[in-house]
Amino acid sequence: MKTVLDWNQGWVFSKKSSEDVDPGILLSGAEPVSVPHTWYVDGEYYQGDGIYQKVFTPDLDPGQRMFCRFYGVDKVCSVFLNGQKIGGHEGGYSIFALEMTHCVKNHEQNILTVIANNEKGDHVNPLSGDFTIFGGIIRRVEMIIAEQTCFDYTYYGTDGVLANTVIGEPLGDDRPSEGIVRVKSYILMPENDPGKKTIRYELWDHQGQLAGRSDGIAGEETAICIDDPVRWNGRNDPYVYTLSATLLDEGRAIDKVEKRVGFRSIRLDSEKGFFLNGDHIKLNGVAKHQDSAGVFAAAGPENWDRDMELICEIGANAVRLSHYQHPQYIYDKCDQMGLVVWAEVPVLKMTQHPELFENARHQLKELILQNMHHPSICFWGLQNEIAIFGEQPYMHENVKQLNQLAKFLDPFRFTAGANLNTVEYDSPLNKITDTTAYNIYFGWYYGEMEDYGTFLDGFHRENPEIPLAISEYGVDCNLQFHSAHPTVKDYSEEFQSVFHETVYPQMQSRDYVWGTFVWNMFDFVSGVRDEGGVKYRNNKGLVTHDRAVRKDSFYYYKALWSREPFVHIAEKRFQKRDEAHIRIKVYSNMPDVTLCFDGREQKRSSDHGVFIFDPVPLKEGDNVFAVYAGNLKDEAVFTKVDAPEKAYAYTDPNPGLNVRNWFTDEAEKEKLFPAGKYSIMDTINVLLDNNQVMKLLDSGWPKVGAYMRDTIGTFTLEQAAAHSKTICTAEELKEMNQCLTQISK
Repeated sequence: MKTVLDWNQGWVFSKKSSEDVDPGILLSGAEPVSVPHTWYVDGEYYQGDGIYQKVFTPDLDPGQRMFCRFYGVDKVCSVFLNGQKIGGHEGGYSIFALEMTHCVKNHEQNILTVIANNEKGDHVNPLSGDFTIFGGIIRRVEMIIAEQTCFDYTYYGTDGVLANTVIGEPLGDDRPSEGIVRVKSYILMPENDPGKKTIRYELWDHQGQLAGRSDGIAGEETAICIDDPVRWNGRNDPYVYTLSATLLDEGRAIDKVEKRVGFRSIRLDSEKGFFLNGDHIKLNGVAKHQDSAGVFAAAGPENWDRDMELICEIGANAVRLSHYQHPQYIYDKCDQMGLVVWAEVPVLKMTQHPELFENARHQLKELILQNMHHPSICFWGLQNEIAIFGEQPYMHENVKQLNQLAKFLDPFRFTAGANLNTVEYDSPLNKITDTTAYNIYFGWYYGEMEDYGTFLDGFHRENPEIPLAISEYGVDCNLQFHSAHPTVKDYSEEFQSVFHETVYPQMQSRDYVWGTFVWNMFDFVSGVRDEGGVKYRNNKGLVTHDRAVRKDSFYYYKALWSREPFVHIAEKRFQKRDEAHIRIKVYSNMPDVTLCFDGREQKRSSDHGVFIFDPVPLKEGDNVFAVYAGNLKDEAVFTKVDAPEKAYAYTDPNPGLNVRNWFTDEAEKEKLFPAGKYSIMDTINVLLDNNQVMKLLDSGWPKVGAYMRDTIGTFTLEQAAAHSKTICTAEELKEMNQCLTQISK
């Protein structure tokens, strides 16, 4: 039988070019590290090579095999044993394993060298995205010692055993539904062993009782059938079975694999939404990136446990694990906690580079084969905002091929794509996958908060047959900033709350919207960002990057989703107030709350989780308020001051780049940006398509032209300048606009 050893300790690391390294020689002056490990540091977004080495002395019995299994190396890597390359991997988030047997020196010192690289490149996904490619051996490493005949641990990063489940509806009053585990195994064996090997498959229930059994042949699909299985039923009852696969050689067990599986039926209806085991469920979801404060991408179980605790505390029943494959540990936790999962590959920019598309196919195959046994996964995401640089016909064909591959590998789950607002309702991108979803940011990047309902109704009216979801929506929030009258781009905690209170009901009230995913559950690293007074972060999270602070908007969703009774006074961090009267907001999932202050009481009722007390008088100095809901209590202190607290207000360091400051009425706006002429209000894609425009920009503002070719194509030039803050000054932006408006469309 095999032995699996933790190989996370005893590594050394050096940040240097692979051209300066002999992989067969020990590094000099290297830093001792353990893995998971990343070289990323805020303010030092190094993109290049990182060298890892591990020295080991194996003790193998004659005929044993040796593998090294990596759970994630970001983004591409080459692996050497004693100076000889034994393989590599392209893609930073999926598992892969390499056999070391042919190069290992038994009972002697061996040098394992891993050269990782996190440069953008042009042939490995992702090419772009508002998140960081951290670099490094970002997930754990294992050594596997197995017999000569064993499961194939190199088969697309799987453990050699592929399992999926199917469940039928009841066939009649006296005929229960049938659960089927479809299982297929791949093995390695000596070339001189022509015999077929038997694999014994057994299914065990929660009580450790044998529920089903079947023997099969390696390389051939086998089924285990059981009558009326207990169903995996989301948060209500996340029941799983244990599947064991034992490889036999003349009756002797020589290798074994175990994994959890579950039985459930899923259905999508374009009018009524998502159904789990025949019951309608509105998917109230959050999206999640992989990084945590301090460790960044090199997070571990203690970080992931905290993440899942917070997701369950808020009451979510679904999670979008974006924008790449997440650790197996996370998928296992979703199985155990009953969270419906949208899993996806890192296809965020699509070009006509054939190697890039083949890499997308390979990463999709890894994602599905490594994870299709998880009952929590109900959606395979095939692309995210690929039209952000412009929509082209070849994209439709590529997504179609990815969809066909996903359906071939796993016909029992839904395929999905996430589009942005510029993708038209009738775009082919909306009609390839089983369901489509939109990342939309009305009221933040464009439009008004009230536009969500109009957008959704318009899509559904034109595409009544397409199941629709919202895969992203949110706004940035810096907990330092506060306002009694919050407005867009003031980055206040209060505006984030108002946004979600305004936007979410528009989606929730429409039955045809099968699910929503808040962007994002947690603040996350974006190494090139500098927005809202915070560098290197996307601050759209409901929880801070260190998981220490739940923002007020967290409690809004908890009030709507959670079954755990609570009460929370909002805006506590907005402590210093200069008004004689203030409004106090309370979030709770209880029907009634009572506010007590200065010997007085006020009671409010609500059926939507938000309780408003307005006006509430403030006296000089500290004012203590308590709120009660049944036996629950929360307190807050608001301090009356003479003048507004300056630290609460966001000051734009580049106010001239904000074009909204250039005009006070529509007449002025029309003069600055005349119809039929190019201007900075045109999108990057539109400007790039005109040679005269680009010749003008390249000659007068070459930094701008270069930036345009490498940024989000659906941004306007004005948005790109404001987002970058470094490609031009306000005066240069105005001069650019004057020149562009001399060119007719």
